[in-house]
Amino acid sequence: MNSDLKQLIRLQAIDLSILELRGRTDKFPGISKALDEKLRSATAGLDASRESVKENQATRKKLEGEVTSIEGKISKYREQMLSVKTNVEYKSLQNEIEHAQAGIRKVEDEILNLMMNAESLQAEIKTGEARLKEDQQMVQAERKKLEEVNKNDLTAIESCLKERKEIEAGVSGDLIARYDRVRKFRGGAGVAPARNYVCELCQVRIRPQVFQEISKNDQIIACDACQRILYNPDNLDHPFEVA
Repeated sequence: MNSDLKQLIRLQAIDLSILELRGRTDKFPGISKALDEKLRSATAGLDASRESVKENQATRKKLEGEVTSIEGKISKYREQMLSVKTNVEYKSLQNEIEHAQAGIRKVEDEILNLMMNAESLQAEIKTGEARLKEDQQMVQAERKKLEEVNKNDLTAIESCLKERKEIEAGVSGDLIARYDRVRKFRGGAGVAPARNYVCELCQVRIRPQVFQEISKNDQIIACDACQRILYNPDNLDHPFEVA
């Protein structure tokens, strides 16, 4: 088998591995960011619920102050009733007291609604805290797995690049440059298998005489259509040569 062809087939296998590995490592920052965003979203929701509880408490405190203030007015009205001299004045103070008591009932209804809302918010916080804890554990596990895979991928890329350099040194002439040029414009593949008189990657038919020469795997022959270097996958020296 042609030595250069054999090396180019192996080179393509390496390059396709590098392409796949880099596809994963390129996605690593985005996936990592998505994990961070998931935690930020869960934390933001929990913080919003906690802030709502604070606002609820502040509003209730304010309303309770209003009740105290109104009760103070009622006490004053009742004191004044002890010193009035006419029924008109007494009736007027009595109306003020009734009006103030109605105001208290209204405010107390608001306080009751706020208390019920506070209970719902506390339940939301409890659920949110449990969910956040689960998310943190899940993200931690996913990140650990992701970082391990990324580390292995980076190591594999280094190994592939080292082997690629060794292969480049053993290929004659300008074949590497030619192979890389075709690979760049053909989806990462600069070498293609040929079967049944067809280039399997571009599906263009090969002339019978040319196909017979390709089948021997003893010379460098390019596809007329896609310019990939062709080889016969059924006539290889060693399984590792299969791209």
